[in-house]
Amino acid sequence: MAWVGAAMDRRDLAGAWPLTDADLRLVLAQHWVLSHHEEPEVVGDPAGWEELAAGLAADPPDSPLWDRFARERLRRWRLHWPGFSARTWDLRDEREVLRPGLEVVTFIEPGRKLARQPGSPVTFRRLAVRRRGSVWLVAGVDGGNLFRPGWPPAPA
Repeated sequence: MAWVGAAMDRRDLAGAWPLTDADLRLVLAQHWVLSHHEEPEVVGDPAGWEELAAGLAADPPDSPLWDRFARERLRRWRLHWPGFSARTWDLRDEREVLRPGLEVVTFIEPGRKLARQPGSPVTFRRLAVRRRGSVWLVAGVDGGNLFRPGWPPAPA
């Protein structure tokens, strides 16, 4: 809920970043670098990609391009997840265990149940969370579809 509140409600990626697993941070940064690799301010030379991605993925971020990266990432999530909010969406009690220390949590649109209902389909969002020590961090933003860092990031 804290991650959704920071990213979706407050539009504060820097606030959500400490609640985001390091692998997901790096995957998101690498994806952004690859998407912008031809732009001179991003670094057209592949030798600079690793440093740029590491700076964007750092907690706290350490890149002069952080503001642009964060603005574009949040805009993309808002486009794909309209109305998604920690203030109004319900967190389903049951969690899907993928393996020890890795689960999927499901958020359901306000006032709906995940069970079949006549009428319009239920909208839900699934986030993977990984336990790191005593803390649960968001490890995936597409249910159990996880990615590992790389050039390009690949399914885990």
